[in-house]
Amino acid sequence: MKSRLHRLEIQNFKAFREFALDLEGRHLLVYGPNGSGKSSLYWALYTFLQSARKQTPGVAKYFDPADSQSLLNIHEQGEVTPKPGEIALTMRDAVTKIDTTYRISHTTHDTHRQPAILKGDLASDFITYRFFFGFSHFRNSEKYNLWPLFEKEILPFCVSTGGKVPLDCWNAIKGGDPNPFTSRGLGGTYAYDDFTRRVGEFAAILPGIVDTISIEAQKFYDEHFSQGDPEKVTLKLGVTTLPSSTGNNQQTFQFTIPVIEFGIQIGSKTITRPQAFLNEAKLTQLALSVRFAASLVNLHESDLKLLVLDDLLVSLDMSNRMKVVEILLSETFANYQKIILTHELGFFREFRRKLGAGHPEWCFLRLEGNAATKIEARSEKTDIQKAEEYLHGYNLDEAALCLRKAAEDMGRRWREWADKKAIPPGTFFTLTENLRAARNKLLGELPLNILEKIIEPTPSAYRNLLVAASDADVDGNAALDAATKGILKSKRKRLREAFTTDYSDRLRQIKLIDDILACTERVLNPAAHFSITPLYEKEVTDALDLIKQLETIV
Repeated sequence: MKSRLHRLEIQNFKAFREFALDLEGRHLLVYGPNGSGKSSLYWALYTFLQSARKQTPGVAKYFDPADSQSLLNIHEQGEVTPKPGEIALTMRDAVTKIDTTYRISHTTHDTHRQPAILKGDLASDFITYRFFFGFSHFRNSEKYNLWPLFEKEILPFCVSTGGKVPLDCWNAIKGGDPNPFTSRGLGGTYAYDDFTRRVGEFAAILPGIVDTISIEAQKFYDEHFSQGDPEKVTLKLGVTTLPSSTGNNQQTFQFTIPVIEFGIQIGSKTITRPQAFLNEAKLTQLALSVRFAASLVNLHESDLKLLVLDDLLVSLDMSNRMKVVEILLSETFANYQKIILTHELGFFREFRRKLGAGHPEWCFLRLEGNAATKIEARSEKTDIQKAEEYLHGYNLDEAALCLRKAAEDMGRRWREWADKKAIPPGTFFTLTENLRAARNKLLGELPLNILEKIIEPTPSAYRNLLVAASDADVDGNAALDAATKGILKSKRKRLREAFTTDYSDRLRQIKLIDDILACTERVLNPAAHFSITPLYEKEVTDALDLIKQLETIV
């Protein structure tokens, strides 16, 4: 990406009365309870990018209080002098660092046919939980027709086919009115013939688009979701009814919209109504495969590429959600600036943990407030960051309590690493139990006799001297053939790495656990329980340093 979303300003639009967001080119993870403006943020970005393709009246109506499609904040409109509605987006060039701001409002349409926004609209992807509702809301007896969902959620982002923009082709015919000006004679005949031609154009390109997405969806599902399936799951998305029109006058004309059916095969069994057979989690996996496949098939080159997700994974359990997080963080979506919105604090925290200790490319925010007053975005700090602030404010008890929470979280995750499985919900281990489990795992990976007799007594600065740094003695040994020399040098290199890196790292980790266990009794345990013994600043500072080291390792 050449350009990144740098700043977003929203005034008098949906839940926002006045709102500003400084991303500075970073990805964004947002938490906010229902009613705090997450979906309004989603729709502000979507409306802004879509505005490049629309005529000015189609944009101005959203900011016109007299229009039935107005999206102005009703509370702001209740003011004597309401602020005008506006969305402003600032893009920063990654090379020149030059900022360019575009605005849309009742009187301003800076984005109209602007190449940067047009391309950004086609290259970006917006996915909301509504997609999965539309994918699975069919009654058991209904045919699984995805055309309404496809028309709204996928077709707007499809690439040109044979010089034709699929969405433009559909928009030209979707009203089903071949003669809107009621022309008579040759004019009417021409109108019907032209409409039939346009329908044929769209009918010619639609099956290829859908088939390509179906093939990519199968690949995506096989790679990311098929593990654990008792039998192979084969999915199929296909156009079963082509768009068509017949008749050449008002009395005989008939327009047929497309039908896109979805079905699966499990092993040798064909299932035409997946909604009656599969649970919600599996349907969500299939829906994700189709939706992400559509993104991957319809890749566009653009300076600006956003991936905006609004409560995407509400129907998945946490383990499956984290599989999707891994996908989002993989190379597959590396070229997108990601904006992830969620109302679940637990998912927010798990996503953040997945990113690890250092994440300068991400911004973590909590939305606070409501549409009637004011919505603000506040930085969501980790327990370690909170502990640092309390420590600087000399509130040692609160600092120690935050460190205790951070340590418990990391101890739990290290316990899961040691056991190679997730701790079941409702199962509780103390911080000490989790740390000792990790310590035992580390010890089990070390040859104790080498540890106790050779490595541990040798200062870490000198451990690299335990194995010869040069292989000159091997190379100069005439009794050894070339193959044997190669094997010996390879083994010596591996032994050198073990002494200087592997074993030393394990020893440092074990010592770190021992140090944390020691400070647990003095600092972390008293933080969780009432204690008459006062804490001292150096103790809490030392504990903070240890927990930071633990975070880096975990």
